Amino acid sequence: MSQRRTMVQARSKMTRERVLEAATQLVLERGHEALAMKDLVELSGVSNGSIFHHFGSRDGVLEEIFKRERRAYLAYVSQCTLEHQGDPCEALGEGARGALMFQARDPQRYYRLNAQFSNSEWLREKQTMWNDLAADIERPVIEWGMPHFAAKRLPLLAPALIQSLLLGPPELVCNQWRAGRIGGQLADHADTVAAYVTAGMRHLRDMGNGAG
Repeated sequence: MSQRRTMVQARSKMTRERVLEAATQLVLERGHEALAMKDLVELSGVSNGSIFHHFGSRDGVLEEIFKRERRAYLAYVSQCTLEHQGDPCEALGEGARGALMFQARDPQRYYRLNAQFSNSEWLREKQTMWNDLAADIERPVIEWGMPHFAAKRLPLLAPALIQSLLLGPPELVCNQWRAGRIGGQLADHADTVAAYVTAGMRHLRDMGNGAG
């Protein structure tokens, strides 16, 4: 690769990062629906034409932000799940704990860059992108779970349903905490969330295995 081409690629990467950093700051302040191209141009110092060259549209910028943040969130949840040794139902509980702890690091960032996107009309219009991203991120956990499903150590449920049962409780707890309906620090409730998800998975497993 020529030195010139290397320099061009480096500048291109730097430009993209400047745009994404500025867009992230604006979304954190105002929410994704309020992101305006004129504000993005002003804050990033990158021209309107260059932004469209790199991302195609305003939606292209938002899509990159969402993918980056969602991937970081779900990758951490997967890591917490896969690192647990022992009962796989407990491992899913640890994944739920990880989800809550991730949110507790910066609740406002999680709210703006994960939760608001996930509950938006914007994402519903990009279902294919969301399905492809989710499938890619979920793959390591599904591969980990296959022998456990076969041995009946986990309830035999669709991966999307297991993910919903794992992520739902921590996300609901975070919502209620943000609304001031749950006291203390958000991280204080991690043990409860982990225990709840673990117990639920064990119950579903035992039902499927014929336990009374």
